[in-house]
Amino acid sequence: MIKGLSGATIWSEKLTNLLPFYRDVLGLPVRINSPEFVVFGAAEGPALGLGTHSEVRGSNPDPARHMVGLATDDIQADWKRLQAAGVKFVEAPKNYGTLWIATLADPEGNLVQLFQPVQASSGKGGRGPALATQIEAKAKEAAATLDKLSDADWKKVTEAEKWTVAATAHHLAGALDRVPGLVAAVVAGQTPGGFTRAMLDGMNAQHAKEFAGCSKAETSELLEKGAAKAVALVRGLSDEQLARRATVFTDAPPMSAEELVMGALIIHIDEHFGSIRKTVGH
Repeated sequence: MIKGLSGATIWSEKLTNLLPFYRDVLGLPVRINSPEFVVFGAAEGPALGLGTHSEVRGSNPDPARHMVGLATDDIQADWKRLQAAGVKFVEAPKNYGTLWIATLADPEGNLVQLFQPVQASSGKGGRGPALATQIEAKAKEAAATLDKLSDADWKKVTEAEKWTVAATAHHLAGALDRVPGLVAAVVAGQTPGGFTRAMLDGMNAQHAKEFAGCSKAETSELLEKGAAKAVALVRGLSDEQLARRATVFTDAPPMSAEELVMGALIIHIDEHFGSIRKTVGH
């Protein structure tokens, strides 16, 4: 009689093509180690095996057919850590109702998903206050980075956005000021129609030109104002309100208020201020 899941195996033309990624980058604990086969995982749970197979050649031609799932207790931190290590993500962390899921690719194109349960709760202990705390902490980190920038840093051009550091910082500060209104519209089911991602890209490009030489003082003031607005709004949202969905972009699927908070506020701060830190070297 079959009694449950024991484990799964990923085969490769050569074990060492994948072993460093799963052991050193993802950080999976090794249970069994041999020259041609390695097993990861705790002794009492399901295992993931990696091995050399004579009939496997090159990268996976159909990576979406089978995916490995890994549990995490902080999907945002792991996503940020692995991105910094150069790991390619197919999808950033996304709330699927009961699970946060992020999907990444290993060196041979096999897809791996990170799973974190969504804690269903309500009232003062709900997700709103927790998300607000994240925004507050990340905005403080951004403000601290802003304070350390020299006049020379302010004029540098970021590698990711191809904007000046000034324009990049002002873009993020402005988003913190504007996005809360969009989140409120999603919660109320009153999002404006006829807006596309291409239109947003165009607006961002125009903003980068107009604010390429903006002052650090006005950007700091806008960042403080926007962060306070975002924290106040998100802290007051119930789990039911965060789960409400609406069409934000006409060329994209509907998104929940929580997905908008994560993508346009929390992850947005990490992306742009991470880019600034990389550009200026601190």
